[in-house]
Amino acid sequence: MKNIFHFRFVGPFNKAFNILSMFFIISMVCNFFTSSLPACTIVYHRNPDGTIIVGKNSDLDSPQGLLWFIPPRGEKHGMVLLEQLGVAMPYEGINSNGLYVAVAAVPFSWNVPNILRPTRISLQIVREILENSNDVHSAIELFKKRSIVFGTLFGNPMVHYFLADKFGNTAVVELVNNQLHVIEGENVLTNHYLSVDSIKPDNPTSLSRYKKAKVLIENSKGTELTPMDILSILESIKQTSTVWSTAFAVRNVSNKAIVEFYIKNANDDIRVFNVMTKLEKGMHLYNLETFEEADKDSIVIADNMFLVKISNSYGHLSSSMTTFSLLVNDAGHPRIGVECILLNQLTENNPQTNVYPGIIFDYPLFEQFNLAIGIFLDPTKLLVKLPIFSITLDVGVEPDNWIPYRPLLFLRSMLKFTENTPELSFYLMFGSGLRF
Repeated sequence: MKNIFHFRFVGPFNKAFNILSMFFIISMVCNFFTSSLPACTIVYHRNPDGTIIVGKNSDLDSPQGLLWFIPPRGEKHGMVLLEQLGVAMPYEGINSNGLYVAVAAVPFSWNVPNILRPTRISLQIVREILENSNDVHSAIELFKKRSIVFGTLFGNPMVHYFLADKFGNTAVVELVNNQLHVIEGENVLTNHYLSVDSIKPDNPTSLSRYKKAKVLIENSKGTELTPMDILSILESIKQTSTVWSTAFAVRNVSNKAIVEFYIKNANDDIRVFNVMTKLEKGMHLYNLETFEEADKDSIVIADNMFLVKISNSYGHLSSSMTTFSLLVNDAGHPRIGVECILLNQLTENNPQTNVYPGIIFDYPLFEQFNLAIGIFLDPTKLLVKLPIFSITLDVGVEPDNWIPYRPLLFLRSMLKFTENTPELSFYLMFGSGLRF
């Protein structure tokens, strides 16, 4: 009996694969040319009664930005976020459990992304921590499970992170030359590394601001400070580029965080918010330049409703495959969409390319894994009948965050229904994607 199945790894390099390869190389190179934020200063104080007060001078190119109050959703904590680049990329924030996170720019250091871990860009990790972490220690554990990338390609700066919680724990997290450093118990942060002396600050006032803030905070130990006192300390070390200053007071009452939030803009106007009361109101936001409440319906929030994927087979035998997919990317649900296969075959020394459209059902699993099933038709026979040309099954890994340098890699098994016998082929596929 004739064997009805054929096993083969197929596909020479072709133009699509070369384009993808160049795209990954360019994205990796661009990743190392980092953007930066102007100088920022963060200070922390703990009162004798256990109340913590943490504040920040944000020194930026523009006073424009948004202040978000986002209530809890399911298991996600409610949050206050301050941002200029979108709600997914905040500079500073606090969650309903009393965990505070803020960033400050630092000089360039080499950090090669780890493609085996879920990836976040430098500002994106701030929101993820606020959504999912209860305290400083759980936030540090989340840092250890993520690969964090920096670079102008993604519009994100090289930063280090200041963490504080309602229990009085603080930590500075730095990624320097591919090493994660955690400095616990710190109470001041500016724009130079605390864990490495060999990399000198590229901000001329970083060391002087750090020393001055350190003296003021250390001299205040054992005394009771208010958020207004913290704003006064920040006022004494602010720069001409300071566009807003913040102070958060957090009290731990019966293991519940009570948070007051003070913010001063470039015009020295001060607003005070009871964070829990504001979160109960539902999602709303303010213009950081004027403190006027903004219309959230007028703010474009990227939901990434669609996903485009391009992949190409990698092999060395007589045929190859290139795929183009457009999927509906509804969060929390399997993806469905259309895909076009370009099947390149070498028959009797003559290359032949056939195009097959189809429907694809795509299931992302466990952040980085992927399972997909596709049904493809032969368009040359559509007027005669509804011919199923092939059924495909994909198993592999996909970029959890679809950052370009992370590859899409999967094994495609393809059962082709030919006129004579079914034929089973295997293709090792390599590609990338873009959400929008």
